[in-house]
Amino acid sequence: MNKNIKTKIIYAFLPILLSSGCSNLNFWRSNTDEATLYWTKGDYENAIQYANKAIKDNPEDAYALMIAANSYEALGYPNQSRRYYEDMLMIKENSDVGIFNSIKKLPPDTLKAAALQRLRDMELKDKPYTSVNPETRVVSFTDTAFKQDNQTVKTMMGDEFTLAKSEIKGGLAMLDEADKNVVQRFLTFTKLRDEKYVTPKEWQLRRTINLGGLLPYTLEPAGLGLDLPSPSADTIIGRMNALRTALEMRTITPREHAAEREMILEALLPSNPFHRMTPLAPPKDMLEGATALRRIEMLKNLALITPEEADNEQKAINKLVYTKLGMDGDNLDQNYTASSSSCIKKCLAQPSCPCCQQQTKKKAPVKKKAAPKKKAPKKAPVKQECKCS
Repeated sequence: MNKNIKTKIIYAFLPILLSSGCSNLNFWRSNTDEATLYWTKGDYENAIQYANKAIKDNPEDAYALMIAANSYEALGYPNQSRRYYEDMLMIKENSDVGIFNSIKKLPPDTLKAAALQRLRDMELKDKPYTSVNPETRVVSFTDTAFKQDNQTVKTMMGDEFTLAKSEIKGGLAMLDEADKNVVQRFLTFTKLRDEKYVTPKEWQLRRTINLGGLLPYTLEPAGLGLDLPSPSADTIIGRMNALRTALEMRTITPREHAAEREMILEALLPSNPFHRMTPLAPPKDMLEGATALRRIEMLKNLALITPEEADNEQKAINKLVYTKLGMDGDNLDQNYTASSSSCIKKCLAQPSCPCCQQQTKKKAPVKKKAAPKKKAPKKAPVKQECKCS
């Protein structure tokens, strides 16, 4: 009786033992099982041998195709590997696949997605992400870097969706295209920092070198090329993930991984620019000064600059505006901030009407005979006033 009980227990657990691959008996293992076991041991030659046998029996054996593709890739044969990955993309829906004597319906989307990602990773070397201008030594992004922005993608199920480049939030619509590109680069780098793709030290170094792109009136200009378009943060993160995966799969060497990562960061915010951008001209009038002040407030709200940096830049803008309008009195450094801010608010309330001092200057040549009125504008520097009609 005890013998019968033992026999029943063995037969009850036999399917579990077979499906888990715990048995050491070779005749219980299929070619796919053998290929998988050799692959886990790093014996890629034997893994390929058994995988090809399994594929000959069942051309849609997803496990065998994946083992063969990974093994060829690990051995340094990308062309052979690519062929197996492409065959995986042709697998029909709900194909029957077996591993360790357990047959089940396998949704192919998961393995297909993995194969598609591997094919993209293998294109890293063929399609460079950055390039260097030999004359200016500026590192810039290539067309490959922008390909995923606003790109229509077709899923395995046949659905299409667009990977649209996300709009910059925070009121940056007021900026021109070049200035918006500069701000976009800083926002992208902060996201890389926050998601641990770059270190705080890397962020601080590159920010310090190029901070003049955000604070043009108190710091030296940023590196040349920062006003050019750059890929979205998600696109760059996707590239870095692909590099990491390629390194783990031995598609690229650690040196190649480090070199391309550095080039991406250099294209985004250079660490030691050979040339710098042209210094920004001071505001031409009170309205341009007001726009510059609003820009600084916006950058402070985005946490791209500190309150102290914003305050210094605002003072520099106010001083430039007053100097331009001939309103820099003897004690300008002490009292210009409050008076200029009040004047700017008046001008902003009626943006279509320029400052009355500018009106006086423009109308002076027309009213040549009104000699007494020419002396009136000279009182403005003393009173520190700016009236907008």
